[in-house]
Amino acid sequence: MEDKWNPNEPELESEELLDAEDSPEVEGDVLDYTEEEPDNSYEGELMSEEPEEEPEPPKPKPKKKSFKKKLRKAIRRFFKLPLLTRCIMLGLLVAVIAVIVILLVVIPKNCKASDRQKPADIVATAEPTDEPEATPEQIPTTTATTPTNPPQSPIPRLSDTIKPNTSNDIIPFIRTLLVDLGYMKMPDTNDVLYDQATVNAVKRFQYRNFPDNIKEWDGYIGEKTYEKMLATDAMAFYMKSGDTDKKLYDGELVTELQQQLIATGYLKSITGSYDQATVDAVRRFQKANSLKSDGVAGQSTLKLLAQKVAEAGQPTSEPTPNP
Repeated sequence: MEDKWNPNEPELESEELLDAEDSPEVEGDVLDYTEEEPDNSYEGELMSEEPEEEPEPPKPKPKKKSFKKKLRKAIRRFFKLPLLTRCIMLGLLVAVIAVIVILLVVIPKNCKASDRQKPADIVATAEPTDEPEATPEQIPTTTATTPTNPPQSPIPRLSDTIKPNTSNDIIPFIRTLLVDLGYMKMPDTNDVLYDQATVNAVKRFQYRNFPDNIKEWDGYIGEKTYEKMLATDAMAFYMKSGDTDKKLYDGELVTELQQQLIATGYLKSITGSYDQATVDAVRRFQKANSLKSDGVAGQSTLKLLAQKVAEAGQPTSEPTPNP
């Protein structure tokens, strides 16, 4: 259909017509078809953001190999080595073990030897104490005088082995030790001569203190015998079953003991041998006097027996070796 011209409508000017043609918008109820540009700002923001890095998972800790596995692995590697190399390594290992064993054995002995003073170095001196001073509250109101011990003389040193029938300045000191242990009586003259009576006493000391080493019963005073005399565990003189006058390096020790037992009424005859009858007699005497009833005539038994004989008025003395 053609548009009819309405003479009543005003004519449009040419410029308005041109503007109306160029404008896509239409007044009234006509829809607006103007195209709008899409807003891509959000997409740009998304594109500009970098993706977040995901945290790496923790690495698993390496498992510790057990000692057995390590040992097996080391043994396998060892046996894969050449034979010569294995022999050298074993030899070195044995040498190291030997050195360690020697050190463990030698070092303690050296320590003990250094801790133990020699007779010449043993001097009785008072050691200073680090005790704190007493406060006025700790000082007692009454004072008492404490006796002071006289200084002891140093123990003489054994310079060389002492042989029988020789002279040595240490012999008087050795006699004192033997008398204290009951192996002899002190002679009238305690001189420097190493006489036969002292030799017999030393032999008895060696016989009792070195029972398993017969080579030590020679009467020579060497370093081993002298150190044993000074030791706190030195064995005092005693008589036991099987002893004889000859074994004890004196002619009358067992005989004198039997004489004392006869004097106190515990024995009937003298044999010069420490036989079973003597053992039984000693045992009865010990039991009657509240001593250990073992039949061995030790220092306690010998001294008490000599005391009983003296109380009974008998002339027989304690069977201590005569010089």
